Amino acid sequence: MTSKPSERISRRDHRVDFLRGLALAMIFINHVPGNLYASFTTSNFGFSDAAEIFVLLAGFASANAYFTRFSRGETWDASLGALKRALVLYMSHILMTVMALALFCTAAIFFARPGYVHDMIYNMGLTPLFKDTASGLVGMVLLGHQLGYFNILPMYMFFLGVLPVMMWLARVSLKLLFAVSLALWLAAGWYGLNIPNYPIPGGWFFNPFAWQLLFVMGFIAGQWWRDGRLPAFDPRLFWLSVAYLVFSCAWIKLGYSAWKPAQTLIPQHLWNFDKTYLALPRILHILALSYVVMISPFGEWLRRIPASNPLTVMGRHSLPVFCTGSLFATAGAILRYEWGGGVFRDTVIILTGFTIPMLVAYSLDAGRSVPRTRTAQATT
Repeated sequence: MTSKPSERISRRDHRVDFLRGLALAMIFINHVPGNLYASFTTSNFGFSDAAEIFVLLAGFASANAYFTRFSRGETWDASLGALKRALVLYMSHILMTVMALALFCTAAIFFARPGYVHDMIYNMGLTPLFKDTASGLVGMVLLGHQLGYFNILPMYMFFLGVLPVMMWLARVSLKLLFAVSLALWLAAGWYGLNIPNYPIPGGWFFNPFAWQLLFVMGFIAGQWWRDGRLPAFDPRLFWLSVAYLVFSCAWIKLGYSAWKPAQTLIPQHLWNFDKTYLALPRILHILALSYVVMISPFGEWLRRIPASNPLTVMGRHSLPVFCTGSLFATAGAILRYEWGGGVFRDTVIILTGFTIPMLVAYSLDAGRSVPRTRTAQATT
């Protein structure tokens, strides 16, 4: 039986929260360099990784959180809500960056290893902040200088900042929104458009002019979901997606990811494996993976996962979980360097770093009715 539009809009798809929680878990694992569990995350089996999953789901959630109100005439409230959320992300990012700096400074003092603050142990981009502190702090506040592993929130701030424009285009036509987004992605890759770093040269690691295409794709998928337009099974598309996933896995496992092709007429930003510019193979991989997962029996299995599942709860509170997990990943990386790796030690570090953010998420969920019918929050 088909749901009424109002019911479709208010119903929360907990599969999105589960997958977002899974992406957060993989991001945490990948941010503890060298641990054995990092070998089992998606980046080892294809062209895309947890970051692509996260951004795609962020766009999906934004359609439900903001465009629901925007499309029914609450233009100002929805736009202001997105901008307020961007401000929350900015404050979270600055606080998290300062706390990460404090962790590395503590390690440098306690273990008598100055290399922690000079990128000799972990190349996190701390050197500019200690070599030229005045310029480094200005760059940090202006988002021109971002620490490694702490650079995804600025990209999402950008998305929320331009979300009112995206929603205006979407209200005119989703096809128009996609066309504009695709054109911007092409321009970014072709001409090397990016937001500049400061005080060091270069641009943002997560180039928002390129990554916005994936966010927009998630946004459009979220709007289709609100309208009840669910993906249908197409055997040709399904098996083509499966073939691409197998091909990408073989490419990675055979060690071709380091392949550097010769210069062509089309800039390599667009068709190589560049993460900064979100090259085409990465986009195709996350789209193929999403289609296969959601159209296969696994997608139906996800429906039966309870809303109280740890990963689902973590995905529901993704911003505090991401911030907590990132800081514990930093502490875990330091501890692993001093303590060494191995099955037991890696397990202790990963389990501890996973459990603390999970407890934070459950504490935020306490006293709240999980199945409550409301629009999904677009948390990072």
